[in-house]
Amino acid sequence: MKISIIGLGLIGGSIARRLRGFHECRIAAYNRTEEILRLAEQDGVIDEAFSNPGDAMDGADLIILCLYPQLNVDMVKNNISRIKKGAVITDVSGVKTFMVRELKKILPEGIDFIGAHPMAGREVGGYKSSTDTLFNNASFLITPTKDNKPENIALVREMAEYIGCKHIVATTPEEHDEIIAYTSQLMHVVAVALCDNPMIERSTFFSAGSLRDCTRVAKINEVMWSELFVENKDALVKRIREMEASLEKMAVAVENGDRNELENIMRHACAQKLKWLEEKA
Repeated sequence: MKISIIGLGLIGGSIARRLRGFHECRIAAYNRTEEILRLAEQDGVIDEAFSNPGDAMDGADLIILCLYPQLNVDMVKNNISRIKKGAVITDVSGVKTFMVRELKKILPEGIDFIGAHPMAGREVGGYKSSTDTLFNNASFLITPTKDNKPENIALVREMAEYIGCKHIVATTPEEHDEIIAYTSQLMHVVAVALCDNPMIERSTFFSAGSLRDCTRVAKINEVMWSELFVENKDALVKRIREMEASLEKMAVAVENGDRNELENIMRHACAQKLKWLEEKA
């Protein structure tokens, strides 16, 4: 089996590190920078390095797209003649409706795209931050459609398990985007908003850790996340409006000196958090 990884960043590099031995595969990779390709070869992470994505995709049985969503689409569109019939394509993008919609316009019959999203990451990106333990016990979301062949869905599931993921969850592209808008994208919106407040400039010695915790993901790749926000704008705007409503409810209670209402809100929120923790255990 030939597996082609398009993009050797944090996620692509970490996948490549764990794929050795999967179906006795030969791992080919494309990356924009020659230095990273050479380094991955030296590390024994990949078997073949290509500075042209079409060469990496040529003859591949499984293609894993590990770039930003629009770049992923462009890579497939510009190299469609190099992708063999029967190939399976998957990705690691944080938006799924966009990917399924755009690739459906491009792919001919006989090439299966199965959207995927490993729920793992680090605060630092790039191949040099990749690790063979990144996906240990992580969730792996897949968004198959009625057009996908069962054996191809099974292959993507098997790959997810092989790289260390513990929970493989199948969902629709639409549900994926609705929930990820809350669990991931809204968290980045909140962190950015907190750091966009000039109060942070006066707060150096005024926090015991909560400010650091709440703003952890404000150390952000603005190019990638702005793209993800816009490609999932309908779901994300809903989540932002819901957050605004929750904040307004608390602001009114504080303004009115209504401790009973504040206690009710906090009690409910605490119960919800504990329930969520139990379900994750």
